[in-house]
Amino acid sequence: MSGMNAFLKQNKKTENEKVLFAASKQFVDEKGEPIMWELKPLTSRKAQEIRNECNKIVGKKVIVDNALWQRRMAAECTVFPNLYDAELQDSYGVMDPADLLMELLDNDGEFQTYCAKCAEISGYNISDEELVEQAKN
Repeated sequence: MSGMNAFLKQNKKTENEKVLFAASKQFVDEKGEPIMWELKPLTSRKAQEIRNECNKIVGKKVIVDNALWQRRMAAECTVFPNLYDAELQDSYGVMDPADLLMELLDNDGEFQTYCAKCAEISGYNISDEELVEQAKN
């Protein structure tokens, strides 16, 4: 298929398959194996919404709260466990999915690794070397 037909919606390949990831050693099944979390890629539309939530205008500058962006992005990518589950939120004493994620992954190394995985499956996996090459061109 070539030309404009390749861009028609029905011909678009979808790579939004869910990914399984062992996010933490703290949550194990009956065999003692880490429970797999289910992740999905962040859509462009949702990423823009999150960016808008994380921007603050200070004077004439727009300041991005990168830590908030990271938490919200990772929470949005999380399918399982359900971070919107009221019982789960109540058990940790939080009402926001991003805050719940930080409570679940309270080991910062696990949290950072999880956020990196969410970014990777969402297409934010360009290395520094690749960015330099792109900048040269």
